[in-house]
Amino acid sequence: MWNFIKNREPNIHMKRLFEPFLSYRHFRTRAVDRQNTSSTGLYGFDHLKSPKGFQRFVDEAIERSSELIDYISGMPSSAEIIRAMDEISDTVCSVVDSAELCRQTHPARGFVEEANKASMKINVYLHFLNTNHTLYNAVKKAEQDGHLLTEEARRAALHLRIDFEKGGIHLPSGKLDRVNQLNMDAHKLCREYGENIINDPGYVDIFPASRIPRQIQHLLKPLYRLTSGVSKESLGSYEDEQEKGFRIITEPRTLFSVLQLTPDEQVRKMAYLKGNSVPHANHEVLDKLINSRHELAQIMGCKSYAEFVMQLNMASSPEVVVSFLLEMSNMVKEKADEEFNTIRNLKRDVCGQRCVDLEPWDEAYYTTMMKSSAYNLDSAVVASYFSLPQCIEGLKLLVKSLFGASFDSVPMASGESWHPDVLKMCIHHPEEGDLGFLYLDLFSRKGKYPGCATFAIKGGRKISETEYQLPVMALVFNFSRSHDSSIVRLNHGELETLFHEFGHALHALLSRTDYQHFAGTRVALDFAETPSNLFEYYARDYRVLKKFARHYSTGEVIPEKLVKSLNGARDMFAATELQRQIFYALVDQTLFGEQLSVPRDTNSIVAHLKRQHSNEKHVEGTHMHIRFSHFLTYGAGYYSYLYAKCFAATIWKKLCQEDPLSPTTGTLLRTKLLQYGGAKEPADLLTDLVGDGIVRYHNGGIVPDVTSCLEEMKLLDDKNRHIGK
Repeated sequence: MWNFIKNREPNIHMKRLFEPFLSYRHFRTRAVDRQNTSSTGLYGFDHLKSPKGFQRFVDEAIERSSELIDYISGMPSSAEIIRAMDEISDTVCSVVDSAELCRQTHPARGFVEEANKASMKINVYLHFLNTNHTLYNAVKKAEQDGHLLTEEARRAALHLRIDFEKGGIHLPSGKLDRVNQLNMDAHKLCREYGENIINDPGYVDIFPASRIPRQIQHLLKPLYRLTSGVSKESLGSYEDEQEKGFRIITEPRTLFSVLQLTPDEQVRKMAYLKGNSVPHANHEVLDKLINSRHELAQIMGCKSYAEFVMQLNMASSPEVVVSFLLEMSNMVKEKADEEFNTIRNLKRDVCGQRCVDLEPWDEAYYTTMMKSSAYNLDSAVVASYFSLPQCIEGLKLLVKSLFGASFDSVPMASGESWHPDVLKMCIHHPEEGDLGFLYLDLFSRKGKYPGCATFAIKGGRKISETEYQLPVMALVFNFSRSHDSSIVRLNHGELETLFHEFGHALHALLSRTDYQHFAGTRVALDFAETPSNLFEYYARDYRVLKKFARHYSTGEVIPEKLVKSLNGARDMFAATELQRQIFYALVDQTLFGEQLSVPRDTNSIVAHLKRQHSNEKHVEGTHMHIRFSHFLTYGAGYYSYLYAKCFAATIWKKLCQEDPLSPTTGTLLRTKLLQYGGAKEPADLLTDLVGDGIVRYHNGGIVPDVTSCLEEMKLLDDKNRHIGK
């Protein structure tokens, strides 16, 4: 059950049986009632009006869950067991998810501290749930007695039983105790790893300020140092003068901007070396996590942690994944080599023959230069068409055109928001009513989660024949406010990221599953990124962009030529980027794959794989893996992004490309894909959506057909075509 809750995303008789309990009055967020604007707490939970409210929030979740456990212990019908199990998960997830969002985004230290305490307390309770034999035996009964009437209910019983067993409940007590300890250790290590990244992002100080290009200076912290000089007024006397510089905080987003746009190679080098060598503390954290996960897998009878986590994934085994990755690596190598040589030759042309090698801190700078030159791109001109308000209009356009619904801002009750910048949006269908709610937390600020992510608050689920618990989500970004402009403008990459995360949100907001266990993104890991990758295409299609992308001051529609240039530039080094993603996925598989009798240093693993599957040089003393948090959150599952890239390419080509904003397209996406969440097998959903030619069956597992993806990237030649299918 730990995995079930951790991975989250009916009959009248049932409803009557639950009426004597606490029902939903404590856990049903007021967000489902947008007419109610009286005072409430964070995210619409009444308990969260103050930091201390987290204590009662946890306590009542535990009280309600205990009542449901008592109910289940009476062995009601199979359908009632599964429904009650889902309510336990929903109740506990309300606390888990709210605490996590608060920890990552709330500016008030008091709220963050209480959310941390709530998170720790509810996680202790989760371990109790995961080792509760009453619940496990009830789930087994429900699965075995054959009385579950729907496919989703049967699937829920199967997944619940497997999730219990992945927590070790079927093991002897000594082994179970060890599994519990390892799971708790892993949870703490993952949190420590993330906190280290935030607390120690690294920095370099650069003087004078002229070494930093003006267009990125707003991202950096100004510095001043004293220099000594001779006073003009009094010859022989000295006075101190201030020299301005900048501190580069080498968190990923700022680092990438510096590497892209800074002509001074030494500045790029210093930033790259620092950004890829911190936080040092994560060496030990990652080693401990690898060991804990490997020991856990072995106790569970698996050869590796990668094998352990694949049980409900499409791939089904690490062998299938690695075979797929190596196949793609071979397909892309020749083109990636050509691209590397092109970039290196440009550096030699610019710097002279003294520049023999292309260094890792050079690639982003010279590829940006080539793209700008080839397509006459000016980043300021591009951003002028993507003011943030217009980009939000683009999201509204997608919802209206595809699904016939509105996506508008709605008022928040007093106490509901965690920052004045936060917006609350509602998807509303003229016939179906409100479909779900989404908070937008868009701007960077100190102490906030540093990346872009989708956070769950409430999962959708069927409460009765006439009532559905509406999903509530939050999208968190870190867009920068320029000091010299009141209008926030995005670059094209940021627009793609906005549409990507909105794809995740739509998956959650438009799913209509009986159980929150399957709501939205609570799907097989190697399917989860598919809708988000699909919606990136909408950020690149001129037919879509021309409807909302307008110049922030003149109102001019974005020129088609500019969009073609953006897409051309984006595709210029597609093989290099694909090769990089394959490398990351292979590192992930190796770190959490079978372990040698003599453990290998993680640095040597990364260096070895980089030499085999990348043209980028490995620089001694750099350690990209100690701040690549996807290796923790997606442990042995990073390959999912490549699966999604291939699936999305096929869906776009076969379903969306001809008329991307067609209501018919939207209806198919909603009714055959998004509405099911994880309630059906992903391969069945994909095939039902576009027909044959999207998945391949390989050595007992499922891999994507890569044809559409490679054709799109112009990487499919006759040599590769026969293995793309």
